[in-house]
Amino acid sequence: MLAWLFQKIFIAIVPAQEGHEVVVLTVKNKKIINSVRHHFEGDTSSIAMNNFIQENINLSPFFYISVLNLYPNQGAYDGCTKQNDKTAGIQVLCRDKQWTQYASKDDLSQLETSYSSVGLDFIFSPFSLIEYYFTDKIKGGLALYAFGMPNLFAVAIFDGGKLEYGYHYTHTQSDLIEAEEDAEALEFGSPILEEEGEDSVVRLDDLDLMDDLDSLGDLADLDELDELSDMSEFSEDSLTPEEKRIDKDNGMVLIKGELDRSNEEYQRFEWIQKTLERFYASEQCQNRFIETVCIADSGSGGDELKRYLEEELFLNVLIRHVDVGEGINALAQLEEAAL
Repeated sequence: MLAWLFQKIFIAIVPAQEGHEVVVLTVKNKKIINSVRHHFEGDTSSIAMNNFIQENINLSPFFYISVLNLYPNQGAYDGCTKQNDKTAGIQVLCRDKQWTQYASKDDLSQLETSYSSVGLDFIFSPFSLIEYYFTDKIKGGLALYAFGMPNLFAVAIFDGGKLEYGYHYTHTQSDLIEAEEDAEALEFGSPILEEEGEDSVVRLDDLDLMDDLDSLGDLADLDELDELSDMSEFSEDSLTPEEKRIDKDNGMVLIKGELDRSNEEYQRFEWIQKTLERFYASEQCQNRFIETVCIADSGSGGDELKRYLEEELFLNVLIRHVDVGEGINALAQLEEAAL
């Protein structure tokens, strides 16, 4: 095979609040030759974006186009299972014969339709990015991991590499969190499917035959990422139970410092708090206590969220600022190498 003579083009499409971010990575013999990114306005695939992608894939017969699934109807759970009659509309992927990612078949079909002008090779879930960004941490002790983008926040609890719980939050679901607790299909720690499943590689050349969301090879080392720092001691300004007061209008605990509950960081704080409450209330908890939260954030913020978590929940917090397009292309490289 003469593939080693050619460059390989990896293209990541990242839907954003105000358009799309497209990141093009050129690789030859496992060495990065070039990296280019461009922002395109519009909620849907535009002519300008399609032309940009086409110009780049024309440079080599070996190209791979990937997209991140941002739809709300997806998640992860412990164990590997096959579909049954109750979940006929769900697509599943078993990871390492230990845990499963799932997504709506209709959503995946919609993604293929949205980018039909350029075609898709891989669809990745937020849980794939959690696994990638924290591959150096997940196989350690009990901790909560998260990946955040504007209007998206995915959380997963791992203990020694075993997935305890995973959930995909979006702002449109904010009013449905309580209802989600009562949904039988989403009981804490319970698989929504039954029976053993099998790993397989995903190509979207034929969507009707697709049996998985995405697939990962051995994850690369992330030595370049910051190491988890020791938990800092709480300052004298940290709240005591006596310093908290209850807001009678909404029944929520007020945090010293006049927090803005409408901002995204406080929303993420509430989602993490809700996840921890559900874990501690479940039989699965078995008197275990989560002390560490690791968050991969695509933005430049995170300071307020870190403060909320440290002061209110007494957690050890690590925030890694990540580039989503680069992460998707890294996953695509691992996927291509496994083909």
